[in-house]
Amino acid sequence: MEFVPYRSLRNEPADLRRKLKEKGELIVTVDGKPFAVMIDLPNDDSMEEILLLLSRLRAQLALRSIRSQARRDGLDSISEGQADDIVSRTRRERKD
Repeated sequence: MEFVPYRSLRNEPADLRRKLKEKGELIVTVDGKPFAVMIDLPNDDSMEEILLLLSRLRAQLALRSIRSQARRDGLDSISEGQADDIVSRTRRERKD
């Protein structure tokens, strides 16, 4: 994957479009750090299907992050009863 600076969106749009067509995807950076992903959309692709797949990917990444945090906090080995207690306590605190 090729990295392109954010400013190229404004300064070199034609070159950026050519690179995107050629590479298929580009990583947009701000101050050298990844900011966004651009993907080439062929005319026959369904935008709705692509957006659905991206939503699913985001959900999977969020779940992986939650599971990793639970392992770090030692919550991956609690019993079902302990989990229920935590959920009940959290719900009560949110109501207050």
